[in-house]
Amino acid sequence: MTETTLSGRVALITGAAGGIGRATAARFLRAGARVALLDLDAGRLEAVVAEDALDPPRILVIAADITEEAACAEAVARTLDAFGTLDILVNNAAAITPPFPIAETPTAEWSRALDANLTGAFLMARAALAPMRAQCRGVVISIASQLGHVGQKDRGTYGVTKAALIALSRHIAIDHAQEGIRAVSISPGAVMTGRILPRFGSEEATDAALGPAHLLNRVGRPEEIAAAIVFAASDEASFLTGTDMLVDGGYTAR
Repeated sequence: MTETTLSGRVALITGAAGGIGRATAARFLRAGARVALLDLDAGRLEAVVAEDALDPPRILVIAADITEEAACAEAVARTLDAFGTLDILVNNAAAITPPFPIAETPTAEWSRALDANLTGAFLMARAALAPMRAQCRGVVISIASQLGHVGQKDRGTYGVTKAALIALSRHIAIDHAQEGIRAVSISPGAVMTGRILPRFGSEEATDAALGPAHLLNRVGRPEEIAAAIVFAASDEASFLTGTDMLVDGGYTAR
Protein backbone atom coordinates (compact mmCIF):
# COMPACT_ATOMS: atom_id res chain seq x y z
CA MET A 1 0.00 0.00 0.00
CA THR A 2 1.48 3.34 -1.06
CA GLU A 3 1.65 6.22 1.39
CA THR A 4 -0.69 9.16 0.90
CA THR A 5 0.93 11.88 -1.18
CA LEU A 6 0.59 15.64 -1.01
CA SER A 7 3.34 16.27 -3.52
CA GLY A 8 3.14 19.76 -5.00
CA ARG A 9 0.63 20.96 -2.40
CA VAL A 10 1.06 23.89 -0.02
CA ALA A 11 -0.42 23.76 3.47
CA LEU A 12 -0.76 26.35 6.24
CA ILE A 13 -1.03 24.90 9.74
CA THR A 14 -2.00 27.03 12.73
CA GLY A 15 -0.90 26.06 16.23
CA ALA A 16 2.04 24.30 14.59
CA ALA A 17 4.53 24.46 17.46
CA GLY A 18 3.21 21.62 19.56
CA GLY A 19 1.15 18.46 19.83
CA ILE A 20 -1.13 17.78 16.90
CA GLY A 21 0.15 20.73 14.86
CA ARG A 22 3.75 19.62 15.18
CA ALA A 23 2.95 16.03 14.22
CA THR A 24 0.85 17.24 11.28
CA ALA A 25 3.66 19.42 9.96
CA ALA A 26 6.07 16.47 10.00
CA ARG A 27 3.52 14.22 8.31
CA PHE A 28 2.70 16.79 5.61
CA LEU A 29 6.37 17.25 4.81
CA ARG A 30 6.85 13.50 4.62
CA ALA A 31 3.93 13.38 2.17
CA GLY A 32 5.73 15.88 -0.07
CA ALA A 33 3.96 19.14 0.77
CA ARG A 34 5.47 22.54 1.42
CA VAL A 35 4.27 23.88 4.73
CA ALA A 36 3.75 27.26 6.40
CA LEU A 37 3.97 26.81 10.16
CA LEU A 38 2.04 29.41 12.15
CA ASP A 39 2.10 29.91 15.90
CA LEU A 40 2.23 32.78 18.37
CA ASP A 41 5.90 32.18 19.15
CA ALA A 42 8.45 32.08 16.30
CA GLY A 43 11.11 30.80 18.70
CA ARG A 44 9.06 27.68 19.46
CA LEU A 45 8.54 27.10 15.76
CA GLU A 46 12.25 27.43 15.01
CA ALA A 47 12.95 24.94 17.80
CA VAL A 48 10.48 22.48 16.27
CA VAL A 49 12.16 22.80 12.87
CA ALA A 50 15.56 22.11 14.43
CA GLU A 51 14.50 19.34 16.83
CA ASP A 52 12.43 17.46 14.25
CA ALA A 53 15.03 17.95 11.51
CA LEU A 54 12.40 19.37 9.18
CA ASP A 55 13.33 20.44 5.66
CA PRO A 56 13.96 24.23 5.75
CA PRO A 57 13.52 24.89 2.00
CA ARG A 58 9.96 23.55 2.23
CA ILE A 59 9.05 25.45 5.40
CA LEU A 60 7.89 28.97 6.13
CA VAL A 61 7.76 30.05 9.78
CA ILE A 62 5.10 32.63 10.66
CA ALA A 63 4.57 34.18 14.10
CA ALA A 64 1.01 35.48 14.27
CA ASP A 65 -2.03 35.84 16.49
CA ILE A 66 -5.00 34.30 14.67
CA THR A 67 -7.47 36.36 16.71
CA GLU A 68 -6.26 39.43 14.76
CA GLU A 69 -7.84 39.87 11.34
CA ALA A 70 -4.85 41.61 9.79
CA ALA A 71 -2.47 38.93 11.05
CA CYS A 72 -4.53 36.19 9.39
CA ALA A 73 -4.57 38.03 6.07
CA GLU A 74 -0.82 38.63 6.29
CA ALA A 75 -0.13 34.96 7.07
CA VAL A 76 -1.97 33.89 3.92
CA ALA A 77 -0.22 36.59 1.88
CA ARG A 78 3.20 35.47 3.13
CA THR A 79 2.39 31.86 2.27
CA LEU A 80 1.42 32.88 -1.26
CA ASP A 81 4.56 35.00 -1.63
CA ALA A 82 6.77 32.14 -0.49
CA PHE A 83 5.14 29.22 -2.30
CA GLY A 84 2.88 30.70 -4.97
CA THR A 85 -0.28 28.93 -3.88
CA LEU A 86 -2.27 27.71 -0.88
CA ASP A 87 -4.04 24.37 -1.19
CA ILE A 88 -4.69 23.30 2.41
CA LEU A 89 -5.52 25.17 5.60
CA VAL A 90 -5.40 23.31 8.90
CA ASN A 91 -7.15 25.27 11.67
CA ASN A 92 -5.48 23.66 14.66
CA ALA A 93 -4.73 26.54 17.04
CA ALA A 94 -6.83 26.59 20.20
CA ALA A 95 -6.87 28.21 23.61
CA ILE A 96 -6.38 26.34 26.86
CA THR A 97 -9.75 26.58 28.61
CA PRO A 98 -9.83 26.17 32.39
CA PRO A 99 -12.73 24.08 33.70
CA PHE A 100 -15.73 26.00 35.03
CA PRO A 101 -19.43 25.19 35.38
CA ILE A 102 -21.40 27.45 33.08
CA ALA A 103 -22.82 29.47 36.01
CA GLU A 104 -19.31 30.34 37.17
CA THR A 105 -17.58 30.84 33.81
CA PRO A 106 -15.83 34.23 33.69
CA THR A 107 -16.81 36.33 30.71
CA ALA A 108 -13.14 36.87 29.90
CA GLU A 109 -12.51 33.11 29.64
CA TRP A 110 -15.60 32.63 27.48
CA SER A 111 -14.54 35.42 25.12
CA ARG A 112 -10.93 34.24 24.96
CA ALA A 113 -11.99 30.71 23.99
CA LEU A 114 -14.42 31.97 21.35
CA ASP A 115 -11.77 34.27 19.88
CA ALA A 116 -9.08 31.58 19.63
CA ASN A 117 -11.11 28.47 18.88
CA LEU A 118 -13.81 29.85 16.62
CA THR A 119 -13.24 33.42 15.44
CA GLY A 120 -9.59 32.71 14.69
CA ALA A 121 -10.57 29.71 12.57
CA PHE A 122 -13.15 31.83 10.76
CA LEU A 123 -10.62 34.60 10.07
CA MET A 124 -8.02 32.14 8.79
CA ALA A 125 -10.57 30.33 6.63
CA ARG A 126 -11.90 33.56 5.16
CA ALA A 127 -8.40 34.71 4.27
CA ALA A 128 -7.46 31.33 2.78
CA LEU A 129 -10.67 30.99 0.80
CA ALA A 130 -9.79 33.93 -1.46
CA PRO A 131 -6.84 32.22 -3.22
CA MET A 132 -8.58 28.84 -3.05
CA ARG A 133 -11.61 30.25 -4.88
CA ALA A 134 -9.37 31.86 -7.49
CA GLN A 135 -7.66 28.55 -8.25
CA CYS A 136 -10.89 26.51 -7.90
CA ARG A 137 -9.17 24.14 -5.49
CA GLY A 138 -8.62 23.87 -1.76
CA VAL A 139 -9.26 22.02 1.49
CA VAL A 140 -10.07 23.61 4.86
CA ILE A 141 -9.60 21.26 7.81
CA SER A 142 -10.57 22.35 11.31
CA ILE A 143 -9.58 20.44 14.43
CA ALA A 144 -12.64 20.21 16.66
CA SER A 145 -13.15 17.69 19.50
CA GLN A 146 -15.30 14.82 20.65
CA LEU A 147 -16.60 17.37 23.16
CA GLY A 148 -18.21 19.15 20.25
CA HIS A 149 -20.52 16.12 20.10
CA VAL A 150 -21.03 15.20 23.76
CA GLY A 151 -20.88 17.13 27.00
CA GLN A 152 -18.47 16.86 29.90
CA LYS A 153 -18.85 18.47 33.30
CA ASP A 154 -17.22 21.89 33.60
CA ARG A 155 -16.05 21.86 29.96
CA GLY A 156 -18.95 23.85 28.53
CA THR A 157 -16.91 26.72 27.12
CA TYR A 158 -14.56 24.40 25.26
CA GLY A 159 -17.38 22.16 24.07
CA VAL A 160 -19.45 25.05 22.74
CA THR A 161 -16.54 26.45 20.73
CA LYS A 162 -15.77 23.03 19.22
CA ALA A 163 -19.41 22.34 18.34
CA ALA A 164 -19.51 25.72 16.61
CA LEU A 165 -16.29 24.89 14.77
CA ILE A 166 -17.92 21.74 13.39
CA ALA A 167 -20.82 23.87 12.17
CA LEU A 168 -18.46 26.44 10.64
CA SER A 169 -16.68 23.70 8.70
CA ARG A 170 -19.99 22.34 7.44
CA HIS A 171 -21.06 25.76 6.19
CA ILE A 172 -17.74 26.39 4.44
CA ALA A 173 -18.36 23.14 2.58
CA ILE A 174 -21.94 24.12 1.67
CA ASP A 175 -21.02 27.61 0.50
CA HIS A 176 -17.94 26.71 -1.55
CA ALA A 177 -18.32 23.16 -2.89
CA GLN A 178 -19.11 24.43 -6.38
CA GLU A 179 -15.79 26.29 -6.37
CA GLY A 180 -13.77 23.09 -5.88
CA ILE A 181 -13.27 23.58 -2.15
CA ARG A 182 -13.78 20.89 0.46
CA ALA A 183 -14.14 21.47 4.21
CA VAL A 184 -13.92 18.86 6.95
CA SER A 185 -13.67 18.98 10.71
CA ILE A 186 -11.81 16.33 12.68
CA SER A 187 -12.77 15.55 16.27
CA PRO A 188 -10.09 13.81 18.32
CA GLY A 189 -10.65 12.32 21.74
CA ALA A 190 -8.07 13.06 24.43
CA VAL A 191 -4.60 13.20 22.85
CA MET A 192 -1.19 12.77 24.47
CA THR A 193 0.13 16.31 24.13
CA GLY A 194 1.95 18.82 26.28
CA ARG A 195 -1.41 20.22 27.32
CA ILE A 196 -2.52 17.15 29.26
CA LEU A 197 0.74 15.39 30.16
CA PRO A 198 1.68 17.87 32.91
CA ARG A 199 -1.60 17.12 34.70
CA PHE A 200 -0.67 13.47 35.21
CA GLY A 201 3.13 13.38 35.03
CA SER A 202 3.65 10.53 32.55
CA GLU A 203 2.12 8.84 29.54
CA GLU A 204 1.28 5.80 31.64
CA ALA A 205 -0.54 7.90 34.25
CA THR A 206 -2.36 9.85 31.53
CA ASP A 207 -3.58 6.65 29.88
CA ALA A 208 -4.63 5.26 33.26
CA ALA A 209 -6.62 8.40 34.11
CA LEU A 210 -8.21 9.22 30.76
CA GLY A 211 -8.02 5.97 28.83
CA PRO A 212 -11.08 4.26 30.37
CA ALA A 213 -13.37 6.88 28.81
CA HIS A 214 -12.27 5.56 25.39
CA LEU A 215 -13.16 2.12 24.06
CA LEU A 216 -9.49 1.53 23.24
CA ASN A 217 -8.64 2.21 26.90
CA ARG A 218 -5.97 4.77 26.08
CA VAL A 219 -5.70 8.30 24.75
CA GLY A 220 -4.68 9.08 21.21
CA ARG A 221 -1.25 10.05 19.97
CA PRO A 222 -0.61 13.19 17.88
CA GLU A 223 0.67 11.06 15.01
CA GLU A 224 -2.68 9.26 14.82
CA ILE A 225 -4.57 12.52 14.46
CA ALA A 226 -2.01 13.79 11.94
CA ALA A 227 -2.60 10.68 9.81
CA ALA A 228 -6.32 11.49 9.66
CA ILE A 229 -5.58 15.10 8.74
CA VAL A 230 -3.25 14.08 5.90
CA PHE A 231 -5.89 11.70 4.56
CA ALA A 232 -8.59 14.39 4.70
CA ALA A 233 -6.29 16.80 2.84
CA SER A 234 -5.39 14.33 0.09
CA ASP A 235 -7.05 13.33 -3.17
CA GLU A 236 -7.87 10.00 -1.52
CA ALA A 237 -10.56 11.94 0.38
CA SER A 238 -11.89 13.74 -2.71
CA PHE A 239 -15.50 12.74 -1.90
CA LEU A 240 -15.23 13.81 1.74
CA THR A 241 -16.68 17.20 2.61
CA GLY A 242 -19.19 18.88 4.91
CA THR A 243 -18.75 16.32 7.64
CA ASP A 244 -16.92 15.66 10.90
CA MET A 245 -14.45 12.80 11.31
CA LEU A 246 -14.44 11.37 14.84
CA VAL A 247 -10.97 10.07 15.67
CA ASP A 248 -11.76 9.53 19.32
CA GLY A 249 -10.83 5.96 20.20
CA GLY A 250 -14.50 5.17 20.69
CA TYR A 251 -15.17 7.92 23.25
CA THR A 252 -18.54 8.81 21.72
CA ALA A 253 -19.59 5.26 20.87
CA ARG A 254 -21.42 4.72 24.16
